[in-house]
Amino acid sequence: MKINNVLIIFFIILLPQLLNADVCFGLKNPFISPFKVKQYKNFNENPLNGLNLQAIVSGSNPDKNIAIINDNPYYAGSKIMGKTIVEITRKAVIIKLKNGKIVKLILSKFEGFKK
Repeated sequence: MKINNVLIIFFIILLPQLLNADVCFGLKNPFISPFKVKQYKNFNENPLNGLNLQAIVSGSNPDKNIAIINDNPYYAGSKIMGKTIVEITRKAVIIKLKNGKIVKLILSKFEGFKK
């Protein structure tokens, strides 16, 4: 009788816990990362789409620097596609978006370009 009670307790209480590896051994699935995925702000569209910076003409007076964007010349303070050009440096154009954020449009180096 005593062995039957022990077997009943084993099959009813202990066996389900032994079969559940998480409870018994604390094992976790090795294929699931314990790190959370970073949540990035979703942009509906890249704010610089449609802007193709082709050249920058800079001189000793930074107020007179010219940026060639989409085959047209622009100066600091000019508006292009609802965005305002804040500053033009030797390597980049600083642009203020409609929502007030400041972004940098960088002049890419072409093949064979030497400093």
